[in-house]
Amino acid sequence: MHRRLQLSMLYALLASALVLGACGTTVPAEVPAAAPTAAPAAVPTAVPTAVPTTTPTAAPTTAPTTAPTAAPTTAPTAAPTTAPANSGLTRDPITGAPALARGALQQRPIVVMIDNHPNAYPQAGLSNAAVIFEALAEFGLTRFMAVYAPGITPDATSIGPVRSARLYFVQWAMGFGGLYVHAGGAPQALEFLQGTTALIDVDALFRARSIYFSRSNERAAPHNLYTDSATLNRAASELAPGPYTAATTGFVFKPDAPREARPAAKRIEYFFIYREDPAGWTYDPSTNSYYRLRRGRPAIDATTGAQLRVKNVVVMEVTEAPIPGDDKGRIEQVVIGSGRARVFLDGVEREVTWRKDSAEGQLGFYEANGNEVAFNVGQVWIVALPSLDNLTVS
Repeated sequence: MHRRLQLSMLYALLASALVLGACGTTVPAEVPAAAPTAAPAAVPTAVPTAVPTTTPTAAPTTAPTTAPTAAPTTAPTAAPTTAPANSGLTRDPITGAPALARGALQQRPIVVMIDNHPNAYPQAGLSNAAVIFEALAEFGLTRFMAVYAPGITPDATSIGPVRSARLYFVQWAMGFGGLYVHAGGAPQALEFLQGTTALIDVDALFRARSIYFSRSNERAAPHNLYTDSATLNRAASELAPGPYTAATTGFVFKPDAPREARPAAKRIEYFFIYREDPAGWTYDPSTNSYYRLRRGRPAIDATTGAQLRVKNVVVMEVTEAPIPGDDKGRIEQVVIGSGRARVFLDGVEREVTWRKDSAEGQLGFYEANGNEVAFNVGQVWIVALPSLDNLTVS
């Protein structure tokens, strides 16, 4: 109960103290003269009431006291061989979810930072993304990074709330290229963005880019900044009108396991710092999908009102530590290198290795024999935990 009280007090403090500071930067001199007033799609007023039946048993790990200086050294046991061929499917035949298949991109992908503060729930547009990253921001709060593929993923009428950048998210985004959509960010992230041509920077805190965002009257700042697919497609055509090719961007996909080969329902649960603040998934063999849980309850998309569900879940372990002297409690994570991971698909858990060889290189996942993981056609959700000990499967 003491830990629950601490967590409640933490969120209460964050909701007031971080309203202006959580974006990670002071608003620059060049900001929108007035906040746009367009509101996103209606936000559901109620959340499903299912409660968790189990909680993780592993205690959270203690973050290192100094910043990491080298990437994890875990590597595949064999050199990667030729990747398996894509299945040829572009959409999941059961759910209709699209897949970001390698070589399929004909337009620049759009990568959006999305708030996961309690005041931002439920978020809009997550169900339309091809890939979603979930990782710590600060003070135990996490953030999402959603990857949209114009021409492949369905348009989203509302995306957000949009939040600030962190260096490790920028490094993940560079592997996809395209537009990077955010609202300010940590100094390290903004400096890195200024020095790379791998991304088109779309920062809501600068007047020239603020035209691609709007503020909702239904929520308090900073949890009320939104955009949508049509607006971001326009941004892509205006900011990067040239031709685009990305033959190596995306993942490899395969057909689903047949129904008779799928195991019974399972539950995946994990926490980042606080055991009392879990996230996770329940596996449904009938649809071969994983249904999103937030604190043990169904997590929904604000636009559709439906529970989020994906075909593939990846949980990767990354070295994480506070940034020394950072007055906002921000952290850094080592995401270039390699490390341990678990892949969940077809109801089965597999131990794999993640690898990202450079900031510009795409994150990949490899079997023990060095072959690249072939996912099921549909959305891929990637979780970055400070320790795999924070993951339980039941």
